[in-house]
Amino acid sequence: MRKLRTVKSALAGILSGAMMFSAVSAMPAVTNAQELDANGYYCHDTFENGTDDWEGRGGASVSVGGTAYAGSKALTVSDRGSAWHGAQKVLDSQTFKAGETFSFSAAVSGSGNMMLSLQYTDASGKTAYGHIANGQSSGDYTVLSNTDYQLPEGSGYILYVETEDGTASFSIDEVIIAKAGTQPDSPQAVNAIQGDFNGDERVDIFDLVLARKSLVSYTSGSATDTVMTVADIDCDGEFAVNDIVMLSKFILGKVKEFPEPIVTTTTTTAPPVTTTTTSNADPSAYMASIRDKITVNVPQNVLKNAEGKIEHITYFSKKANRNKGANVWLPPGYDSSKKYPVFYVNHGYGGDESSMMNGMGVREIATNLIKSGEAEPMIIVFTNQYTDPNHEKQTGNGQADVPGYDNFVEDMPDSLMPYIESHYPVKTGRENTAVAGFSMGGRESLYIGMKCCDKVGYIGGGAPAPGIFPTIDQFMTHPGVMSKDDMRIDPPYSPYILMIAGGTNDTMVNDFPKQYSDLFTQHGTENIYISVPGGGHDSNTVIPLMYNFIRFIFKA
Repeated sequence: MRKLRTVKSALAGILSGAMMFSAVSAMPAVTNAQELDANGYYCHDTFENGTDDWEGRGGASVSVGGTAYAGSKALTVSDRGSAWHGAQKVLDSQTFKAGETFSFSAAVSGSGNMMLSLQYTDASGKTAYGHIANGQSSGDYTVLSNTDYQLPEGSGYILYVETEDGTASFSIDEVIIAKAGTQPDSPQAVNAIQGDFNGDERVDIFDLVLARKSLVSYTSGSATDTVMTVADIDCDGEFAVNDIVMLSKFILGKVKEFPEPIVTTTTTTAPPVTTTTTSNADPSAYMASIRDKITVNVPQNVLKNAEGKIEHITYFSKKANRNKGANVWLPPGYDSSKKYPVFYVNHGYGGDESSMMNGMGVREIATNLIKSGEAEPMIIVFTNQYTDPNHEKQTGNGQADVPGYDNFVEDMPDSLMPYIESHYPVKTGRENTAVAGFSMGGRESLYIGMKCCDKVGYIGGGAPAPGIFPTIDQFMTHPGVMSKDDMRIDPPYSPYILMIAGGTNDTMVNDFPKQYSDLFTQHGTENIYISVPGGGHDSNTVIPLMYNFIRFIFKA
């Protein structure tokens, strides 16, 4: 990518809401077949010379101008009547084929959770959707990136950008489709200059025009430090009419200089490979705030009368190279027009997607806590963890089956989560995603929590089985999937909740749940350990875990 103008990036969210653009045709234009360029790119849309075949989606309009991430121009999307109204581009059918993997990235500036998505026609002829990447923006550009996205089975692929909520205008720049594994370049920092609204490193009449338009769409308290460096000309902590007055006087020569700004520079660093949403909540503080509310005494009324709707789904597992099943629980009062956080529940060894639906209290606890207002309404996905390309079901040989369970650390984020996100109204991002399970499912939930910490913010293990680190138990020798030193989740992806429950009478996994907890603690990863008096390797240990976990997830 070319050099970043940080000033332009910071102001894009304000300016996009103030500019007016002409409408374009609702029919997307088909692109020409692409070949790899010298950088390994099939497509590199800079919007310096036009819309690069991007069109309005829904009722939205697109126009070239606004504030760029790189260079001097970007694509600005306005006139949005719904969150899904955005900008789209038809992908060339000769280049982009089902099952092939590409690297997608786009710099996007707007407000809230920005989403890079895919529309296509599936094998049955129905319109389907896929999630590529998402990330938060509050006026600054964020790079939505997925370096290994496999096109789902189908045809007629359309790349598009939308928002999770809201209808505010937004900007797009530097859209790159490249060979799988290609990562977007890191931006470089430049100085932010007071009054330089268009980022050309001069303060003149053009900045005054943009400043007036910016003030119309400015929302107090929503601006970043970079925005305030440019816009807060009188340095009183606000962007207001007085700043426009002072800028006008400066341009007319009535004042010779501005007050010293509080912030003079900003540095933008490259996001993770797949940018996810983040929250300002302090995970350690949140866990500390709920610690004294944890109980092993589960009220009996929360274990009665499971409600909600169960839907069985089938998705293609890239890791297993076959279709797999899962059960999706939709909560009481489910409304498809609303979005819900999602909780993935993992079964024990020998189970499947139906094993945790009964007897473990998950649906009952969720039903009653949601109805009483003690838990957030959520969608629950009961998974089938076993992911082995050579065997559809477990062989019954524990040692041989273990890798098939460990493979779920790839199957869940790469195949199951994208399916759920494209077929159900779920909120995305680690603050809206939880995983927990029992026994082998508890072990894999902890493993997923560590390996996919950028995607999962709430993690629970009920009587988790040994084997994450190398060890020996009464059944087998476990080679481990990581060392004891790796048992940690470091900032900025510290978990909002990391909760482990172990029963004092569990002779199956013995004290391994406590060992996991102690290792996390030793390595500075805050966690909550629940010792269940008399609990065995059964629901007596799992139910307290699920009760406390479901009460507090999605609230940090």
